[in-house]
Amino acid sequence: IDHQQELRTAFEASPIEFLDRNRDAMIDTAAEEVCAFVGADRDGFGFVSNATTAIGCVLRSLSLGPGDQLVCTDHVYNGIRQLMSHVAEGAGAAYREIPVAVHEADESSIAEAVLAGLDGATLLVIDHVSSPTAIRFPIAEIVAHCRKEGILVLVDGAHAPGMVELDITALGPDWYAANLHKWACAPPGAGFLWAAPQHRRSTHPMTVSHYLGAS
Repeated sequence: IDHQQELRTAFEASPIEFLDRNRDAMIDTAAEEVCAFVGADRDGFGFVSNATTAIGCVLRSLSLGPGDQLVCTDHVYNGIRQLMSHVAEGAGAAYREIPVAVHEADESSIAEAVLAGLDGATLLVIDHVSSPTAIRFPIAEIVAHCRKEGILVLVDGAHAPGMVELDITALGPDWYAANLHKWACAPPGAGFLWAAPQHRRSTHPMTVSHYLGAS
């Protein structure tokens, strides 16, 4: 808390020095440390305020229309449920949830239930560790299946950093969204989004500003 206050004081004392001259170096230093912690490469990594915002960035960056399906499980965080259904409705696409019984705690049963419900999916949003039920999903198997079937997959890792071993690059989803203010004990407002190389030019923040198109 003391260090946060030091940063706020430095910003208020000289906003131009803080934002224009020192910002990029400070962001890069923080990003490199987090990337090493979660197994992500810097080029695909960006800070956001939280995982829900990160998922909103992805959904708003997609070109969706009739015939597309946004799919998740019934363990989805309610904020993400609302976000997905809203985006689907606006695009004329479909939104649906795959039921996964709470008692199906072993990974093979969970994977079987998820994979059986993917028919016709355009994008799967899958929890790494679900918020309402604390189930850990077998992400590696699900991501590998989606890649083989040509289904986009966005992992909601809101609770994963600091709780589970994480190597996002090796896992290989299309996107990975997460929070750092939970098990990694960072301040509130610390989240990130990682995008695979093929999505980096088309995935934009919710507010498009100065650096659109910057390398």
